[in-house]
Amino acid sequence: MNRRQIVLVIHAALLIGALFFIVPALTAWHPLHGYLLSITFYWLFFCLPVIGWHALAGDDGRLFSEKLAWRDWWLLPALLVQVGIVAVVNFVPNTAILSQGGMYLALLIAFINGPLEEIAWRGGFLGTFRDRPRLGFWLGWALFTLWHVPLALSHGLVFDGGVLTLVGGAGLLGLFWAWIAWRTGSVFYTSLAHGLTNVFAFWVLFDRNGIT
Repeated sequence: MNRRQIVLVIHAALLIGALFFIVPALTAWHPLHGYLLSITFYWLFFCLPVIGWHALAGDDGRLFSEKLAWRDWWLLPALLVQVGIVAVVNFVPNTAILSQGGMYLALLIAFINGPLEEIAWRGGFLGTFRDRPRLGFWLGWALFTLWHVPLALSHGLVFDGGVLTLVGGAGLLGLFWAWIAWRTGSVFYTSLAHGLTNVFAFWVLFDRNGIT
């Protein structure tokens, strides 16, 4: 790997390591505020720097493009199906506990988190590993999955489906989104799908834990 690639991987590894301490400490202080502060730390000290140093610097002009080759138009219904599956599996069974306050908070967090993650993880690794795309794909996917592990250490929070669903779901969805981003060179549609997916996940998380 070259210097920029090593720096990106080390940055991600340090972020994950730091969150193993930050998440349990902050959520032990206050579940809601601690969780949101942990996410904010992640945005400020990983997503935004990676976007500036790697994703934008490595953009070949397609990173934010909504244009799709004719052979890739089927990816749009595939993403809609993916969002629908999340809604049916995670959201629909929990409609009885959902609140308006949870919805507003979920919308706010989801449509910050989804695009930032797609640009940082998909865009950052795509732009930095153009000379070694397979390595970049798998490293980006593995580290994206691993960063969800510290969230399982949150105090006072119950994740719907447990830790396996939290980390495994991130891994499966991250693999799908990464494949689309690397196929198209763009994070436009994966950002929308990621944001919508996060709305359902965060809404259930917030209301299940009574933190709205």
